[in-house]
Amino acid sequence: MTKEQIYEIIEDMAADANTSVEGFIKTLMNEKDAFFAKKSAAMPKETAEFLAAARKEALEGRAAKRKEAKKARLAEDIKRFKELFPDVKSDGIPEEVWNDMTNGIPLPYAYALYLATSQGNKSYADRVNAKNSGAAPPPVIPREEEGELTMEQVEAMSPEAIKKSFPEILRSLRKWKI
Repeated sequence: MTKEQIYEIIEDMAADANTSVEGFIKTLMNEKDAFFAKKSAAMPKETAEFLAAARKEALEGRAAKRKEAKKARLAEDIKRFKELFPDVKSDGIPEEVWNDMTNGIPLPYAYALYLATSQGNKSYADRVNAKNSGAAPPPVIPREEEGELTMEQVEAMSPEAIKKSFPEILRSLRKWKI
């Protein structure tokens, strides 16, 4: 079963319960917690504490696993983007691509979609850019930073920070052990 199929089933169950998906999930989580509390109350104190600690550890383990998977996907997206679009710098990536990325579309796909959909507007943009380039001040060339970024630093960045630091991320990517 795909994630989409699972979500559709949850949507149907929420609609049958006359609530939103978020409300339905919150209700399920509250029922699960109440069930756990009821079962724990019937156990000896030491056993209940051990079970609560094991439950907490399992939740933390799953969260860490998701975090690692997200970090690996981001590193793979950046690597793949660099392979597919080696001449594109982070400041050449339009804001709508970054927005698509924050909505779950991988960076290479979001940029490819942008290229495919923007071809019709390209000639108009070229005319406007040609007209404006004569009046524009010369570009400011940023100095390259000395430091390298770790995978943890990149993972903690917002999409806007990733966009701003894209050249540093690409330089640092070569030294990461993935």
